[in-house]
Amino acid sequence: MKLERLLNTSELPNHNSNLKITDICSDSRLVKNGNLFFLLEKNVELQKHYVKEAITKGASCIVVQKQSKFSRLSLDIPIIKVDSVRKTLSSVSSKYYPKQPKNILAVTGTNGKTSVTKFTEEIWKSMGVKSASIGTLGNSAHGMQSILTTPEPISLHKQLDILASEGFQNMVIEASSHGLDQFRMDALEIGGAAFTSFSRDHLDYHISMDSYFNAKKRLFTELISPKGTAVVNMIDIPIRYHDFIDCIRSENLITIDKGNATISILDIKRGEDGNIQVQVDLYGDKMIIRTPFKASFHALNSLVAGCMATINTDISILEAFASIKKLSDVKGRLECVARYKNNNIYIDYAHTPNAMKSILEAIKSVTKNRLIIVFGAGGERDKGKRSMMTDVADKYADLVIITDDNPRFEEPHLIRRQLMKKSKKFIEIANRKEAISYAILELSSDDSLVICGKGHEEYMVYGDEKIYFSDHRVVEETIKK
Repeated sequence: MKLERLLNTSELPNHNSNLKITDICSDSRLVKNGNLFFLLEKNVELQKHYVKEAITKGASCIVVQKQSKFSRLSLDIPIIKVDSVRKTLSSVSSKYYPKQPKNILAVTGTNGKTSVTKFTEEIWKSMGVKSASIGTLGNSAHGMQSILTTPEPISLHKQLDILASEGFQNMVIEASSHGLDQFRMDALEIGGAAFTSFSRDHLDYHISMDSYFNAKKRLFTELISPKGTAVVNMIDIPIRYHDFIDCIRSENLITIDKGNATISILDIKRGEDGNIQVQVDLYGDKMIIRTPFKASFHALNSLVAGCMATINTDISILEAFASIKKLSDVKGRLECVARYKNNNIYIDYAHTPNAMKSILEAIKSVTKNRLIIVFGAGGERDKGKRSMMTDVADKYADLVIITDDNPRFEEPHLIRRQLMKKSKKFIEIANRKEAISYAILELSSDDSLVICGKGHEEYMVYGDEKIYFSDHRVVEETIKK
């Protein structure tokens, strides 16, 4: 493909617009001959290294930030300077891989993204709609695992191009705050979007709650189609941010709230089977929605998914809500993975204070005896939330086992120290496998065990080493002994 087809003419002064581009790349290690290379790195010294590596491997042209000191004279290959490399990367990716499913929906929120995404896809499939999802659990159509919740633009558009070619016209994608802030989804035609919840997380990156919220807000104020539909769970968004709905640019808005809303929640209670039932006022009509879930937040997520499933499809809201009772657990999202000696063992991805609170409240309400929790905290992430997570565990659990969870380059024992309390119900077991096994063997009749933090993940990160580890596998092996 010629360079002029990928970039605006204003970005090509004094360059050979007929230059043939063999592929696009943002990782210098993967550059091949004739590639257009995008320099995303901000560190000046690393920039030099990546540019040199890209040129050595055959890059034919490099896109850099306008302020960059790189020039054709210094590198002897075309240098294109743009206002935003990341925005340009998204735009170019969409041109190089131009096919997209006709109906793309996006889901953002601190918690609930993965569940709403999978529930939406599951409702679609139950109605015979060919569909797929991309997010934390990977690409559902191709069984591809994902490193990032929202893939980088090249990977994202390549996947969408393939899916569209295979006949997938209905797509739901998780939109992380990092992905939105870094313009990864800016070149997508987004017909509908959901906001599931908002609470503290990722302040190591966003610094402030307002900055974090504004990143998510972009999906509704800048990216969603003006003719699209926004679905917002107002219940789990702090009141101070509620006025953001006045800025949503889509012509259609569905709100879920306990008061005046499109879907008003009248009552949330547990049915005779122990599962959550939600009574709602839907456009003036009262109805009861039966769910297969033990937690009210899962029930609310399923309502959001039901609304999303109707966007740009022939599925009615009544059909979508009726199908909720048939939904299945999402891997690593309050997933009951085993029943051991009359005790339930759950695995959940919860790694924020709010998520832990919601989960422990839900399981506490259906636990006759003790509630046991195993959790840690990721290294090099928002440190301010660690003591808050400890307080939540202390409030709801009868036995708390502190262990490791992706320490990265932080000292694991120092993270654990920040999570510990001087209490008889707090135990520190560094080795996560040993911690989980200990918790399982500690179970007595009618206890519940919740293993938090890693959910679906199958690795642990110590320093720059990524080793295989699965909470699911440890539970399975311990029970078999």
